[in-house]
Amino acid sequence: MAIRLRFLSLAALVAAVLPIAFARSAPAEDAPLPERPVAIEVDMQERVTYRLAVPPVRGGEGARTVTDVLRFDMKVSGEVAVVPDGSFPRGYESEGLDVRRKAWTDAGIQGVIKGQLTSQGDRHTLELRFYEVGRKEGVSLSETYRGTTDELRDFAHRFGNEVLRVLTGKPGAFDTQITFAERLGPGRKDVVVMDYDGARRRRVSPAEGTSLLPSFGSRGIWYSRLTTFGMFITNTRANGAPVIESDGLNMGATECNGRLYFTSTREGNSEIYSSALDGSDVKRLTQHPTIDVSPTCGPRGEIAFVSNRQGSPQIFVMNADGSNPRRVTFKGSHNQTPAFCPDPTRQLLAFTGRDAGMDIFTVDLQTKVYTRLTQAQGVNKDPTFSPDCRMVAFHSSRGGGGIWVTNPDGFNQHQVASGHAETLRWSRR
Repeated sequence: MAIRLRFLSLAALVAAVLPIAFARSAPAEDAPLPERPVAIEVDMQERVTYRLAVPPVRGGEGARTVTDVLRFDMKVSGEVAVVPDGSFPRGYESEGLDVRRKAWTDAGIQGVIKGQLTSQGDRHTLELRFYEVGRKEGVSLSETYRGTTDELRDFAHRFGNEVLRVLTGKPGAFDTQITFAERLGPGRKDVVVMDYDGARRRRVSPAEGTSLLPSFGSRGIWYSRLTTFGMFITNTRANGAPVIESDGLNMGATECNGRLYFTSTREGNSEIYSSALDGSDVKRLTQHPTIDVSPTCGPRGEIAFVSNRQGSPQIFVMNADGSNPRRVTFKGSHNQTPAFCPDPTRQLLAFTGRDAGMDIFTVDLQTKVYTRLTQAQGVNKDPTFSPDCRMVAFHSSRGGGGIWVTNPDGFNQHQVASGHAETLRWSRR
């Protein structure tokens, strides 16, 4: 019974992703985490010089959805400043899908997205055009989409991706999803998935019990299920049946390098393991008497995890085979929930740090520069990067609680969902 209680206690601990069991004091060399810039709330119109207009898409009821999606995608990207309707030139409504280039540039606008939706019942034809009126004549991007009402949001996201490709050379990641564990009451957590902007939210785990610690993989969404005897790992393709189980806890699976990486107490202590995707070929990667938890994959195949092996919860990185573990956070006395920027050309890691409160930070592993993304905005935790690294999603307790997205410098914060979310993970390409 004592062993079982120990297992369940650790499950509650790691499920909340708050490794407060690391009770030893921080080493003296730990410097404080940085403060947030005072001017962080400056308006995007003052930070971004490229002014983009998105006039209302012409057409029926679905046109409003397309307009709203395009405007929000562009706004949260951090690449452009979306101008209000009052900034449009007089008579723009009569242009149709065309533009009067001089009228728009005289209004101080560099880019314009135009759209027309034609509908017959649930079948739609959506024409979208992007004009770089401040740079060139003619249309820079033109696409025609055909599909159902349910697909209109997807069409808008895809066009937004391509607008960013035209402007920056790198497409957006608006047609992606976020998964998380939603706390619904005592003994009840569900794994939920939604579009990155909060739309089409749905449960993907069984309707009872505790499901938590989700992540995207080649077999759907991996997640952990808590039982009376411990915790096992499953995925949505397995319909909740165990894929990895043993005595004790198996939790927090993340997939990369063609394998799973997870935390297990099968040998008594909390350690990081890897396995084949079917649960076979289990290999222990960490060998330390302290607690090792929260593995996450990096863009170069490396694995980040949380350990208190040097006295306080800090983030470490090791090779995929467990070799060369090294500490990478040296500011703050309690750092957890690491998440890599997926771009292999950037060595940027987001994490939850605790000082006066709990907030979101990043550290550049090359330059060792730390950036605070949140401060004095409630409890903020569990960051995850978008596939293009333009955005970081996280949970915040502000305003009753919800999921927020921000640019990696902490500017341009927007709420995309309400409710209590834990251990967010953004889908990959």
